[in-house]
Amino acid sequence: MTTTNKRPRPKLLAEVRKQVEHATAAPLPELKAAQEPLAYLSWLASHCSRFAALPVFLDEVQSDIVAILYACALGMERTAYLHARSLLENLIRHCYFDSRPALFVTRQVEPEEAIRDRWAAQSEEIQRLPHFRSASKKDDEGDDTSLFAEISAVYVQSSRFVHGSTARYRNMYKNIRSVGLDPPRAQELTDFLRRLCESSLLLLALYHLGPYMLISQPIRRYMLLSMRREGRARFLRCLGEVPLTWAEHQRSAALQHLRESNRNPRMSPAGLARDKTGRVRIAHPGG
Repeated sequence: MTTTNKRPRPKLLAEVRKQVEHATAAPLPELKAAQEPLAYLSWLASHCSRFAALPVFLDEVQSDIVAILYACALGMERTAYLHARSLLENLIRHCYFDSRPALFVTRQVEPEEAIRDRWAAQSEEIQRLPHFRSASKKDDEGDDTSLFAEISAVYVQSSRFVHGSTARYRNMYKNIRSVGLDPPRAQELTDFLRRLCESSLLLLALYHLGPYMLISQPIRRYMLLSMRREGRARFLRCLGEVPLTWAEHQRSAALQHLRESNRNPRMSPAGLARDKTGRVRIAHPGG
């Protein structure tokens, strides 16, 4: 048997191009309700990255949102769920490593194959941070309705498209024209993405409370209006239970960061140097 190095068939490439152009020109109406919350989440991640010690994972969150929107426009359901799972993982990693920048630096010099960072363990660990003391809540029947219970539920739902073995979690594409979403699945994906955004917005707002408080009131109002009733109620309840002294401290720290952002790099308690952009770097041994 001989093989040849022929280019892919032009007909197949033409079909792909046609499908992409058609889908991106007219997104599925059922998914429009999820686009605005995703846009606000991307904006908030960008805003908070200015104040983060390690903004790299927030950059990845924005990358995941772009991929989700692209997958939704093309009707690629499984791809959207996989990037939603990645988005949650990056948010948890952000809170975990941003509060431990020295540990993040250590990870960069260790052999990559020896590193075992488990999402569940990191999620459990960050719940001990003072930022999330108001995020735990149980209803009258004792059921957990906390932020992290919601995040876990959303994560499990997205993980089914990784580990699920039934037909529901397989693409089963036959050709280019078979790529797409029927209305029931599109609505299910929309509801999922809105839950994803609501829990992610609250996670970022609590962890970066100071930067969130510096956002103008109209933007915060429109952000709340993009949420569903349940998500908005959880968001307002958690923020309403934040101690006043903690909120004042976080806002003061955010303002101090803005004042110092144009100054020279300074040493941090973790033995790192913060540059003018707010990013933390390894301090020079002789510095």
